[in-house]
Amino acid sequence: MSKQKMSPDELSACRKRLEQVWKNRVMDEGLLHQAWHAAHEVAALLYDDFNATQVFVFGSLTEPMWFTKGSDIDIAVSGLSNDAYDKAYGKIIYFDAPFKIDFINFDRTKGLFRERVKYQAIPIERGVRLVLWQTLYKHLQRQVFSTEDGDIYEMNRKRLTQRINDELEKIESTAGGITKALEDIEVLPVAARPYIQESMEKKLADVYNGIENIFTRVAREVDMHVPTGDSWHKDLLAQMTEQRPERPPVISENNFLPLGTLLKFRHAFNNIYGEELVYEEIEPHAKSIDELFASVSQDLNTFTDFLKRREEDA
Repeated sequence: MSKQKMSPDELSACRKRLEQVWKNRVMDEGLLHQAWHAAHEVAALLYDDFNATQVFVFGSLTEPMWFTKGSDIDIAVSGLSNDAYDKAYGKIIYFDAPFKIDFINFDRTKGLFRERVKYQAIPIERGVRLVLWQTLYKHLQRQVFSTEDGDIYEMNRKRLTQRINDELEKIESTAGGITKALEDIEVLPVAARPYIQESMEKKLADVYNGIENIFTRVAREVDMHVPTGDSWHKDLLAQMTEQRPERPPVISENNFLPLGTLLKFRHAFNNIYGEELVYEEIEPHAKSIDELFASVSQDLNTFTDFLKRREEDA
């Protein structure tokens, strides 16, 4: 990967382009209202059915300028026993909402991820109805609605690095679940095999979903171009291998083919009935997921190091 620095003229042009895109962005107020309505419904379920002590939103919904139709709603809960959380999780992942709900137990979080969630958190209080979603962002005014042009690029770069790290933590947890499923399928009764296989299929698809979330954010915030059309998933993956004026390649050529294979599996999972996938098709992906995740993580860590260096050079 090239370590050549951008020239002052290239850096200036890149900043101006990013600043102009920021200024021209508009919030989709209808989309945000819909998202907050869904978040409040989930919170009500957690409070009323599971007696949660605290529910709050973090992640992309805390950044209204960057929230899109493809964004997830990240919700954290506190005060649930492990058993209650597992039961709540079973309801939340199938919650009828126009957005994918990512749901975590805050009491289990640790380290930097816990600190990031606390920093981003917007609480939803028990019994409080959603009136004006705009008021929820007041305490994040400096982070969400930047007003100093000189800070725009730096703030976006920090936020992008944080989002990549957050997503990697989620993917690591999912990959760990796949490894556990591989162990379980060898020792649990044969009758349990279909359920473990179904869990494995979903987790493999979720690993690619998480990686693609990172790619989409890089494409939107750095490249200023997200592919469209029927082949946009493949095109996005290819775009991440390219050297661009604003950045080095996000992933190496070595990871392009394995990720392409996982993308095909995700497509099969999403577009055919799960019963049609046999274990022999699933097992190779499951057994190689740890190695692939480690390699992709290394690429993404190199990319975030690049973002940090650009911040220091700015």
